[in-house]
Amino acid sequence: MNPLRTALAGIIHDNPRHRDHAVEYLGDLLRGTFLDEADAVTAVSHLVTLLTTETDPTVQEAALNAIGEAFDHHRLGLRLFQPLLALLDAMPTTLLDHALMILAATHDPGARPTIETFLDHPNVAVRASAAEALIELPGRTVP
Repeated sequence: MNPLRTALAGIIHDNPRHRDHAVEYLGDLLRGTFLDEADAVTAVSHLVTLLTTETDPTVQEAALNAIGEAFDHHRLGLRLFQPLLALLDAMPTTLLDHALMILAATHDPGARPTIETFLDHPNVAVRASAAEALIELPGRTVP
């Protein structure tokens, strides 16, 4: 069976531990060069959709980590993360760091206003993450 299909089937399992393992496997696939651009977009899209309904914090964190892995080999646009934007205000501070860095990794200037709203967050760690995300947003320049 196709490893991507297997992992995608696993992220909708009833058991959160099973979902967690499937999400981690997706992260492994996204970290490597196994997936082409279209498959990476499919995987990330499913992970973003999962985040809109997932209640288990371990699975949520694993999904955000897996999405972050995709940026090592794939360019993913901000549009793909629109459903994530609606979740940010209610997201636990422990997960906001991941989400803000995902927005920054798109290198889309359209993410700036969303990231900037967290510069005034009551939690100092979130403010620091937002500041770091704004530095990362334009991308790294090679000297």
